[in-house]
Amino acid sequence: MKISDILTEADTLVPNGLDIADKIIWLNAINQDFFNVVKIPVFDSFTSVLDQSQYTLSANVRFKNIDFVMCGVVKYHELSSDAPNPLQNTFRFDDGTKVLTLSPPPYTADLGGLVRYSRIGTTTYTSSNLTVEPDAPMEYHWTYIPALAAYIAHSMDDEVKAANYENQYKNAWNVAAQNYQRAVVS
Repeated sequence: MKISDILTEADTLVPNGLDIADKIIWLNAINQDFFNVVKIPVFDSFTSVLDQSQYTLSANVRFKNIDFVMCGVVKYHELSSDAPNPLQNTFRFDDGTKVLTLSPPPYTADLGGLVRYSRIGTTTYTSSNLTVEPDAPMEYHWTYIPALAAYIAHSMDDEVKAANYENQYKNAWNVAAQNYQRAVVS
């Protein structure tokens, strides 16, 4: 489903004279919100180098979305300033440089490193390109229609319609979140 289809369907649900640029801004927010609710696991990997503590990860990794780090058979826990434990294997991640730092560094070379994190919305929609698709998995593209309809209804002070459409997409997102719950517990 393309952004143009979502716009057309939302306009059918809530007839309006709003500018497309406003709706595109809302679709960008909806795209980000989807991934704040629905945590879809993605993996990045690296190969250890003896005594090297820093590894560069994918540009889509965000610190707040990392929930599991392992190198070889060793699990690493997030280094927390409020509960430091010098006897634990810990990791830090810099969102700016995309560098993962492991402490202590891996004990041998050529170990498989694994980082599990949640997907994020990476596309920024513009009114000049309405042929792109949402970042969400295809089976959830339809949820952008009631989400946008809710935004439109709110802007037109139709709180009954807004609440109805908001319930529809939020319920669907909650089901999606349950479907993507992580199987690996860190």
